[in-house]
Amino acid sequence: MVAKGEIELGLIVITQIITTPGVELVGPFPPEIQSYTAFAAGISADSKQQAAAQALIEFLTGPVAAPVIKAQGMEPGSTYSK
Repeated sequence: MVAKGEIELGLIVITQIITTPGVELVGPFPPEIQSYTAFAAGISADSKQQAAAQALIEFLTGPVAAPVIKAQGMEPGSTYSK
């Protein structure tokens, strides 16, 4: 709606703002009111691809993925444990 000029200001997750043409990110909320969504991953005990799933989780929580995550407006971080 902001990109179409239907409204002047919108509040939504940063990833949506920076990937929408015609919209400019003004900035995040101040730290005292900023909110974050944590994503979780798990592997089913019945998975037939446990090693591949484990490798994917390690990749997504590792240093190689961090710049891509940041470029999408997210904050990399991990509380990863086996």
